[in-house]
Amino acid sequence: MLNLLRKLIPERSPLRLTYHKISAMIAAIWYGSPAKKMRIVGITGTSGKSSTVEILYQLLHSKETPCGALSSIQIHVGEKTLPNVSLRTTFRPWLTQKLLRQMYKAGCTQVVIEVSSHALDQNRLWGIPFDTAILTNIFDNEHLDYHENFKDYVETKKKLFTQINRSTRKGSVPKTIIVNAEAEYAEDFLKCAADKSVTFSRPNNADFEVADIGYLAQGSQLVIKEQDERYPIETPLLGALNAENTLAAIAAARTHDVSIKDITKRLKAMPSIPGRLESIQEGQPFTVLVDHSYKPSALEAVLTTLKKLTKGRVIIVWGGAGGRAQTNWEASARIIDDLADEFILTTDDPYEEDPKEIARIIGEQLTKKKEGSGLFKIDDRFEAIRYALFSAQPEDIILIAGRGIEVTQTIGKKKITFDDREISREILRSISTWELPNA
Repeated sequence: MLNLLRKLIPERSPLRLTYHKISAMIAAIWYGSPAKKMRIVGITGTSGKSSTVEILYQLLHSKETPCGALSSIQIHVGEKTLPNVSLRTTFRPWLTQKLLRQMYKAGCTQVVIEVSSHALDQNRLWGIPFDTAILTNIFDNEHLDYHENFKDYVETKKKLFTQINRSTRKGSVPKTIIVNAEAEYAEDFLKCAADKSVTFSRPNNADFEVADIGYLAQGSQLVIKEQDERYPIETPLLGALNAENTLAAIAAARTHDVSIKDITKRLKAMPSIPGRLESIQEGQPFTVLVDHSYKPSALEAVLTTLKKLTKGRVIIVWGGAGGRAQTNWEASARIIDDLADEFILTTDDPYEEDPKEIARIIGEQLTKKKEGSGLFKIDDRFEAIRYALFSAQPEDIILIAGRGIEVTQTIGKKKITFDDREISREILRSISTWELPNA
């Protein structure tokens, strides 16, 4: 019955939006509005939201100042961490309020929440007075299947910022806006009323800048510029996009009065982020990385970084997911054609769409790669990953992209257990020797 109603009533109909708002109001009241008793950071943007949540959690959390966090990757309730098996960017109101209540009872004084445009439009975050709003970036014409156009998408994202100064105040906690100075429409976001407005960029006359990026064997070394001060930091995260995410988190941590010394120490010690350029190591003499990137901008940033890191080839295993705009498949394909040395075109989550049709559309965008020469079409994702791993040479980098931490693959109406990370480990462990040809 519920599924039938969802089909009959459009997502953005006043009836559906009213239902979401009433649900959020009741949930907040039922759980005692825990967000009013903690300092809340909301992070939105097209890309990098979940990574920034994870980084900022590491910077804010300590035994003295416990922190909670909600992202599409993980749930942190103080010291306790759970995987987000739903993969939902922003939870429905009842679960969000329940988790916030658990965080408050666990002693958390601050919480970081990943905020989607859908959640903002549907009022799912009603009853959560945000104290800090962060914009990582905005581009790609993302979610135009939901939003009428890019302008509507931008205006929806801005709701997090326009509402912040009107939300409940918590003593002396300032209402703060943190914006990527290089983002499209950055000035519009910065015009929103707040006690503090902070900018970050790589570099662009911002309050916080990445002055330099150096790549290490396992991570990056950054030089951060904060006004007139410069300080080096090490992080296990790779790439310019992660440098930007790290910078956003540093800017937020500094507004929370976290010292540079603590920031430096916590970044160096932080674990890698699951499914975000996650390294898979089973003793092989080449690099295997599993990453969530599926958007054109994210793929371009990752592939550009990986080209700088290897003397060997960059091999990508990727396939367009169903339910995405065809223009995104096409743009991603052109980027892969330009930046990857070898492209293994396979199946992601086609859902109800024909995976062969998705592959055909992607293949039509390739001008530098031909079947058997830089391009290999292998529909079965397991076989595609296995082919990549068996054909790799020392110093190659294999990027298995698009799914990250997802543990099921949806083909038509059928769901199968499939985790790129576990599949890769299984195949790597099955290979008895790494005395590869031409090694």
